[in-house]
Amino acid sequence: MKQHFDLVIIGGGASGLSAAVTAVSMGVQKIAILERLPRTGKKILATGNGRCNLSHKNISALDYQGSYDVTEILSQFGDAESFFESLGLFCRTDEQGRIYPYSMSANAVLDALRLQCSDVSEFCNERVINLYPQNETWHIRTESDQEYLSESVIFSAGGTVQPKFGTDGSAWELLRKLEIPVIQGRAILCPLLSDQKILRPLKGLRVKGSVDLYHKNKLLKSETGEIQFTEQALSGICIFNLSSFISPDKNYEISVNLFPELEIAEIISELYSCQAVRYHASCEDMLSGLMQKSLARTLLKQIGIKADLPCSQLSDLQIRQFAAICHDFRFPVLGMVREQAQASAGGVAGTALDRHLQIKTHSGLYITGEAVDVHAPCGGYQLHWAWASGYTAGKYIAERLVS
Repeated sequence: MKQHFDLVIIGGGASGLSAAVTAVSMGVQKIAILERLPRTGKKILATGNGRCNLSHKNISALDYQGSYDVTEILSQFGDAESFFESLGLFCRTDEQGRIYPYSMSANAVLDALRLQCSDVSEFCNERVINLYPQNETWHIRTESDQEYLSESVIFSAGGTVQPKFGTDGSAWELLRKLEIPVIQGRAILCPLLSDQKILRPLKGLRVKGSVDLYHKNKLLKSETGEIQFTEQALSGICIFNLSSFISPDKNYEISVNLFPELEIAEIISELYSCQAVRYHASCEDMLSGLMQKSLARTLLKQIGIKADLPCSQLSDLQIRQFAAICHDFRFPVLGMVREQAQASAGGVAGTALDRHLQIKTHSGLYITGEAVDVHAPCGGYQLHWAWASGYTAGKYIAERLVS
């Protein structure tokens, strides 16, 4: 069965819904969304632990990596708060600048989008298996043997991680068959595997500090925040952000600074004070005023000091060594916890796209969201790109159709 539409959107996630909302608001009437899951917007509901951190107060092009220059698109889109207020959704901003729906519910975000798409035809449980142009018309065939025709197609099928949300990267093969250059996807914004012998005693521990990512002793990126320790990995938003800078190459290390607000000399002074006050205590008990005991035991072990050693026996050298490891606690990066990745890097190469996200060699085909080689840190940046890229493609298509 063949059906013809003014616009077909492959993927009913954040960027696809943003495109649909924009096109509808500008007068495009026959729009279809093809979604492989039973409903659209499922991933939106899971973002921000169900609260949907939909943007950030201080977004700029400098926050984004990848081969596509996002400057013009971010500028034309403006701020996400205004975009959602035009849909009847009001927002609030936390102390870190992260923007949420005022109700702190991701359902409110999806409702705002879907209410504006009441006239859009949604075809769920539809997996696209073929995409090709013929006589200036795009043909989209699905597993259910349906065929959708349109002069304009937006590919918003997401990235290569989180298959439970319909984004496993398999849809990218449709683009490769068209000889569109696609950069291999890789997991980002996820925990980083490290030495279990070091991590196991720290399981469940959360500490605030700073982290530095090194590759062959070259500093690549620094972050500050809460560091979480699991039995196999380092986690937390600051670790997630470092993961974006890791390629398949090896020889990466993370340096954890447990006291970023103090100089080493100040840490040494604190240690001498603890030693003087708790002169008859063990090293482990001496340090309990500075850190949790599991962390103290691990650090002492790393520099060869027994936890039950009387702290009065600590030498000046050992105190300096302990202060040094508090500032530079090293963890080798042994891989990524891919199944916990929040996003993926890679996608259609920037050189293949024009300023409206249209494929230069394939008129009428647009790429949005994670399917573009653009990625950003945690904190609403990824979703902001989804809204902005969907808005750009939807707006340009509408201008061509309605003018």
